[in-house]
Amino acid sequence: MKGKITMKLKKMICVLAAAAVAASFAACGSGESSSEDGADTTAAAAAEPAQGEAQAALSAADIADKLHSEITYVDSLNELSPEMIEKIYGISADKYTSGKVYVGGVSTAEEIACFDAVDEAAAAAIKTACDERIAAQIKSVESYNPDELPKLQNPVLVTRGNSVLMCLSNDNDKAKEIIG
Repeated sequence: MKGKITMKLKKMICVLAAAAVAASFAACGSGESSSEDGADTTAAAAAEPAQGEAQAALSAADIADKLHSEITYVDSLNELSPEMIEKIYGISADKYTSGKVYVGGVSTAEEIACFDAVDEAAAAAIKTACDERIAAQIKSVESYNPDELPKLQNPVLVTRGNSVLMCLSNDNDKAKEIIG
């Protein structure tokens, strides 16, 4: 019995340490508000497009920003760098033309991951990576924060063409509305 408790404690410490490292890396790059070409994206993310065609014209990164700004989260979400996306999700930057991931800290399973894949095969690989991330998160929170399981057991995970859009929050209706 003592061995099981020690193993669970060790596992929980490892999970918490990994999440803390990911959050600290994410915090390092979270202050940027411009795109790669230097244009300010804050106003574009805040603009309210009409449903339908205008919504479909948004990039995955724009949709991630809308999910981040228009849904109320329990935790503070931090943007991950492409390097951290690859480390946590296993999705290399050459698999997508537009992508953004926001993760919470250790207290919640809240997360946003949106990608416009380079092709159909990359979209399938990204969808699989999102499914695997959700499964890993379920295993992690089962032991230390089971109240977060509903977010993971009923995720918003949409594949539309070559886009893969995921949101783990307490407001699935709003997430689905934003994703379109």
